[in-house]
Amino acid sequence: MPVIVAVRDLVFRSKIFAAAERLGAEVRLAPRGTPLHEAVRTLGPGTVLADLGEPGVVADVPAARQAGATRVIGFLGHLQTDLMDQATAAGVDEVLTRGQLVQRLDGILREG
Repeated sequence: MPVIVAVRDLVFRSKIFAAAERLGAEVRLAPRGTPLHEAVRTLGPGTVLADLGEPGVVADVPAARQAGATRVIGFLGHLQTDLMDQATAAGVDEVLTRGQLVQRLDGILREG
């Protein structure tokens, strides 16, 4: 199953795509400015990897689930503890810091 990438940060996007290419994992980029649930509806069901710091992402997680997100993994800065609690309450399966994402990226992409 593909990983739908809702990440605007060019550094993280390039890391994700480089790892996906190396692993042969399928990733699909959510179009810029598209709400998360619309991206899932358009790109098909799968795991969503999202930057929780982007405006509206956390609030859109329940709708993304209804649209076909099978798993939602979000990441944020390590100081954004209030956002971590909001994301968990919204239904994000795993909330990682940016550092944790880098360490676990290969496994996330393999699992899809």
